[in-house]
Amino acid sequence: MNYFVNENIFSMNSGTEFSAAQRVMLFKKNKVPAQIVTRNYNPLMIDDVHRIGLEQKDVVNMYDYFQEILDVAPKDVNVRYTEAIDKYQYHIDGVDPNESKIVYHGKTIGKVNIAPGTVGLVGSIEYYNDMNTVVAKDIWDRRGFKSSTQYFHPDGAFGPQVFYDRDGKPKIEITRMNVNGELRNTMYKLLDYQGRAWRFDTENEMFVFFMNEVVAAEPSVLINDRPSLINEVAAVTGANAKWQYLHSVHTHNPEQVGGSRNYVDYLKPLFATHANDFDGIMVATDEQKQEIEKFFHFKHVMVVPDSFAEAHDLVSIESRDRNKIVYLGRISPEKEPQEAIKIFAKARKKLPDLHLDFYGYVSDEATNESMVAYSKELGVDTAIHYHGYQSEDELAKALGTAAAMLSVSSSEAFGMNILQALSYGVPVIGYNVKYGPKLLVENGVNGYLVPTGESKAAADSLVKLLTSTEAGRTWPEMVQAAYQQSQTFSADAAWKQWEAQLSTVPNLFLRLDRSAER
Repeated sequence: MNYFVNENIFSMNSGTEFSAAQRVMLFKKNKVPAQIVTRNYNPLMIDDVHRIGLEQKDVVNMYDYFQEILDVAPKDVNVRYTEAIDKYQYHIDGVDPNESKIVYHGKTIGKVNIAPGTVGLVGSIEYYNDMNTVVAKDIWDRRGFKSSTQYFHPDGAFGPQVFYDRDGKPKIEITRMNVNGELRNTMYKLLDYQGRAWRFDTENEMFVFFMNEVVAAEPSVLINDRPSLINEVAAVTGANAKWQYLHSVHTHNPEQVGGSRNYVDYLKPLFATHANDFDGIMVATDEQKQEIEKFFHFKHVMVVPDSFAEAHDLVSIESRDRNKIVYLGRISPEKEPQEAIKIFAKARKKLPDLHLDFYGYVSDEATNESMVAYSKELGVDTAIHYHGYQSEDELAKALGTAAAMLSVSSSEAFGMNILQALSYGVPVIGYNVKYGPKLLVENGVNGYLVPTGESKAAADSLVKLLTSTEAGRTWPEMVQAAYQQSQTFSADAAWKQWEAQLSTVPNLFLRLDRSAER
């Protein structure tokens, strides 16, 4: 089995999770077994997995594994009909679409929180004492059963947490203690695994144990997508191969001569400690591979696709909004979204009907406030709209009507957002940074790349894109060229690249054992 290692599948995923999900789909399409393994407890996992186009069987979560609930079929449990609340003794009063009260002889003794994105389905049940303080909270898995109970101390602090199998038998317990004024998880217990109890000091220790159990069951290759799990994957024994995928640039200074000899702090465990504990690393471009090989000594540095272009029908020019400029991706300081506002403001002086639409979640309130303040300072706040995190269907509608996208990060290992925009026929205006944009954007053909930080040049390029009458460089022609360029990064092309690399390094991934089919 090929396992892609991650922390979680979220309700709002980053490019890392989407890359892993695409990889699972690509491998499955080509009859190669693949699953994502995740560490974090997530009672909403089934919804999150379906949201990114995967099936329940495509993800193996550590808690689900030890709770023995990997194969539980989803079932909707309405608050009005759940057997967890005795309707002969208790009365349920709806408060609003998000919660209902549990009433006993006129006194509220608990509360039912409705599962997010559902109508009336149980998400959790809180229980109160006589002082109206929460003493316990039953957390329900979205597949329709009580998955965990969180207990609380009289002061409201978290107490122990217990996790159950489908029959309600305790399987995991987390112990929490106040250490020097700070509440900490101090012990993780497997209460009945393989006929005995197991204890771990940290969640990551339990994760290593879990991964060792998984790889012991069958031949396995691990491809770690999260740098935060480097130490844990390095500690796993028995895997046929272990790889680290770098979804970001490895250095703070990719544009600086010799900058590649320095690595970012969060990659220190890989570059300084565990280089020999992995069979190698994976990157998205030849340029990054060459720079890493110049300064570091990994067993292998392999170039394999970070993403591929999904197949979309090209929306006609007549259906597009020529004034709609988009930003696509996480809105966080390291992505430098204020650069998009700066470029937009300068372009709008020449094209006053332009509007800028942000699609992606804001990392924190401070970033949101600074974005709003900056747009007001430049006098373009009324022309900027924030749409938040979007589903795939919503994003398809948004990109299908867009005129251009701004790519403003100071570094991009690949540029999933760029490829996604191109796949909808959206030309890209961006900074010519390492490593990915220059692979995707050809100047004057499907967009323009300008030197990093030169917002005026980017604004001028945006105006040129939307107004040029030069043959081969008109906006409709660039829309068509953007779409055509994306098709060179199709799923078929991506798989050919994986297969080509497998011929060089046979343990890059494991093929299906055909003998097992006979």
